[in-house]
Amino acid sequence: MLIEGLIVMVIGILMVFLFLGALVAIMYSSKFFIKFLPIENKNLSLSEARDQDSKFEEIAVAVAAIKKSIHK
Repeated sequence: MLIEGLIVMVIGILMVFLFLGALVAIMYSSKFFIKFLPIENKNLSLSEARDQDSKFEEIAVAVAAIKKSIHK
């Protein structure tokens, strides 16, 4: 019975090891294929970046006002 338990344990450890090895291999191979994808480089102009920052500031002010009104 003890030997059978050790065999099952070794098989389980090997299965986990093989699964993790396959996962690492898939991740490295996907890194290789991603290099060849046509990805656009979206560099924002200075005015677009300022517009985006002002939108985030407006959202932050709205959230702060809501929190202050809730915690009165």
